[in-house]
Amino acid sequence: MDKKDHIPMPTPMERRAAIRRIAEEGLADTAPAWRSLPLSALVFGVEDCLFMAALLGLLPLALLTLPARLLAEKLPLTLFLSAPLLYAAAHLLTMWKESQCGTLDWKRTCRLSLQTLTALRMGLFGGAAVLVCVPVDLLLWHFSGQAMPLGRALAVSFSSLFLHAALSLICREGRRGWAVTLTLWALLDVLLTVWEARAHFLPVVPTAVFCLLAGAGLAAALFRLHTILRQPQKVQWYEVKG
Repeated sequence: MDKKDHIPMPTPMERRAAIRRIAEEGLADTAPAWRSLPLSALVFGVEDCLFMAALLGLLPLALLTLPARLLAEKLPLTLFLSAPLLYAAAHLLTMWKESQCGTLDWKRTCRLSLQTLTALRMGLFGGAAVLVCVPVDLLLWHFSGQAMPLGRALAVSFSSLFLHAALSLICREGRRGWAVTLTLWALLDVLLTVWEARAHFLPVVPTAVFCLLAGAGLAAALFRLHTILRQPQKVQWYEVKG
């Protein structure tokens, strides 16, 4: 072959640089894959878990059978403890069902990472919790004889819900993050219950403090969710159980 017909071949470094450049140009304007994920995919196969979680979210309404005076005494603690019920129950029930049915391993082979799918689902659960929490709070507040201003009642409830949501999303990094969240929140509930029984702590906390806690919890949860969704999807291989 004559020298003039010789075609120079790129070096390995040049080939890698060309491949990287082509990949960057091809993915530059590509929207994140999670944006095209339908809502039905987030709840597929776990509709019964959501139904059971919704029933648990309505559980505080059982206190409507109490006299108004007694309900008014228990209202602050009830609002704080019951607000995360639907959110926590939906998350734990779906994780348990998918681990038992083997679909959790199947989800690990999807184009979206398991962490992204879980974060999207937890965001959905948070929205559902707000939709259930508001009417439940309104009923408890009304039948307690409007024992406190409505804004304070909602601030107490939302501070608990949003702080729990933020803690859940932050602890998602760990292998047993759900267990850490559950343990910490259970300890907080026990401490508040004991403290409230002895000193009636919650009624003397200013409403502004609950509003500040609710705002901080919501901001932390949204920031963590935004961070997870902006992370590049890592390709990983898992062995799927038979």
